[in-house]
Formats: sequence, structure tokens, C-alpha cells
Amino acid sequence: MPAKAKAKVLFVYNSRKAGAAQVARAGREWCRRRGLETTITPRRRIDATGVKLVVAIGGDGTILRVAAAVYPERVPILGVNVGGALGFLSACGPDDLPATLEAFLNGELRQEPRMRLSLVLGDVELTALNDVVLTGPGSYRFTELAVSGERGPILSLAGDGLVVATPTGSTAYNLACGGPLLDPRQEAILLTPLAPHTLRLRPLMLPATESLRVRVHARALVYVDGDRVASLLPGDQVLIRRAPERTLLLYPERGPDFYRRLAKSFGWSL
Repeated sequence: MPAKAKAKVLFVYNSRKAGAAQVARAGREWCRRRGLETTITPRRRIDATGVKLVVAIGGDGTILRVAAAVYPERVPILGVNVGGALGFLSACGPDDLPATLEAFLNGELRQEPRMRLSLVLGDVELTALNDVVLTGPGSYRFTELAVSGERGPILSLAGDGLVVATPTGSTAYNLACGGPLLDPRQEAILLTPLAPHTLRLRPLMLPATESLRVRVHARALVYVDGDRVASLLPGDQVLIRRAPERTLLLYPERGPDFYRRLAKSFGWSL
């Protein structure tokens, strides 16, 4: 169904990206001419109360920050790539923003629900769209950890650490570390070891319903979508599982699908 005429639109821009603020102002002016209520904010100050659409202007990192701030509300996010290296999560560039906003008003954008991970640290719960990473501290980056599931042990490793990724995150750090690519419509949890001290340990794909317990036997740092959130001591543990709500990303109905975005971003031929 077409979007409501009085829908509130929030433009969030990365102030470190040249031109991002200008794109946000141009988007606000476009909305103003159509009678839409709009707000502009840098990505460090996000309040999505009452918002029907969030336009995230920057790179993939901006989309990740916006998605975390909006969660658990199911507010759709439209990514606009301005200065991003790949912009893999984005729906369009600045030149295509007016047409894409028009498509939103006409109900012509495709919603893609994306699985998130829930990370429980004591009494604190955080969520990730891409990944949760545990890695050793300092320049040597060494740690030791063990992962268990609902039925018992899954793996243990000594090395640089572990990437726990979603299908959306499979194209990010997971891929750089030798993990597999997954279509984001396929819900699963990926475990990708970081430089393990054995040749026998390989990435694993687990059911999205699995609940994981990760216990560290050496100091480790925890990152959620690239942001450091905790430092663990030997004996500490964290819980990782599928988050109860999804992030909604918007894309043009006739735009490139996941495989065409892969081909464009990584230079594949189709």
C-alpha cells in the first residue's frame, strides 16, 4: 500500500562523509514540497519516535548504526550510499534519492527483513545486524575460547578469535576471514574462526534457532557491528542467539537483487 501522505521521515547522515549533510538537506526539501514532516540529525543523535521511514545517508556503517538505534521498532530503513567503499546495504546513491522517495510514497519499494543477533553480557543485551566478534587484545590478538550450543560443545579454538555473523554480515568481516556468503533470505548463524592455530578448524553454518554460549579462557575483546562493547577475562562468557525482531531494509522493486549487488560490488560476471 502507498505510504501515508503525512508520514514522518527521519534523515540520518554521517557527518564524516563529504556531501552527506547536503544530501540530507536536499531530501528534506523534497519532502517539504510534498507536505511530509521531516527531521535531520547526525548519526550520533538518533530519535526515531513516531517515524515511518529512516533515510540513512553515508556508507554501510551508517546503516548499521541507524539499525541499532531503531531496534526493536520495525521502522523501514532506506540506505543512501555517500562515500562508502562498497555501499552493499544501500538502496541508491544521492542522484537516485528523489525517485526512490517517490517510490516509497507510491508503495513501490521492496522490504527485506534482515535477521539480527542478540548478545547477552551479564544483564546487558545488545543486537547486531552484521556480526559479533570476539578477538584477543593488543597487537598480538591471541585468545582462547569455546563455543557450546543447546546440545553440547560445538568448537574450541586458540587463535585471533571468532566471527559470529548473520547472513547480512556474511558479506562483511566474515567474508574477509574466509567465511561463506549467504543469501540474506536464508536465516542462519555463521561461525568463522580468525587465524586458528590449526588447519582442521573451518567455518560452520548453524541453524538460526541455535543458542550459543561462548566462554573465554584468555582475555578477549567483544565487538558488535564494529563497535567495541566489552572486555572479557578468563572464565567470562556471553550468550549469542537470533534476536526476536528483524531490521527492515528497503530496496527498489525493480532494482538489483542480492546476486546482482554481489556481482557489482565484487566484480563478478553474470
